Amino acid sequence: MNRTELDRGVLGRAFTLLDALVGHSDGVGLTWIAHYCGIPKASAHRLLQQLEALGVVERSDGLYRVGAHVFRLGQAWEPYPRLLAAARRPLHELAAATRASAVLTVPHRREALVAAVSLARPEDVPLLRPGHAVPAEVRLVSTPVAAPTGQNVATIATLAHDRGRGAFFGEAVRHAARAVSAALVR
Repeated sequence: MNRTELDRGVLGRAFTLLDALVGHSDGVGLTWIAHYCGIPKASAHRLLQQLEALGVVERSDGLYRVGAHVFRLGQAWEPYPRLLAAARRPLHELAAATRASAVLTVPHRREALVAAVSLARPEDVPLLRPGHAVPAEVRLVSTPVAAPTGQNVATIATLAHDRGRGAFFGEAVRHAARAVSAALVR
């Protein structure tokens, strides 16, 4: 089954609805969702009711948003075995050493997907949301993380807000990437 056929099926429409809810934590109405997704309002309503019964969508005051069940499912995702646990401490140390937000990204469909982050600046929150692609305008100083096989499975990076500290950031980032790669061997 190709992507177009899947998009037209029930499962494809359900995921289209869920994608529409991403970024709307306050919720959105049925009419907006149906219009945004290009799905008849009755079909969108029926699918949303089914997703709500499963805990995948929540409804409050007539507005829909992503449900807690999706959060639980997302927490089970691991881009590479033990990668997130291995990166936790080096990310925190990198952010502390550079005083810049540190991020672990993984390749996903030609994008760098944020897998984990240690924030040093509150203004970086909308830029580095786990599960989202790194925006094109974000400048990173990055180094690959290697699996025991030698394959690059992720990238560890820090935001480069201050160009003058690039060399310092580079060494700190390489140190963090080596720490994560070494932890994957164990």
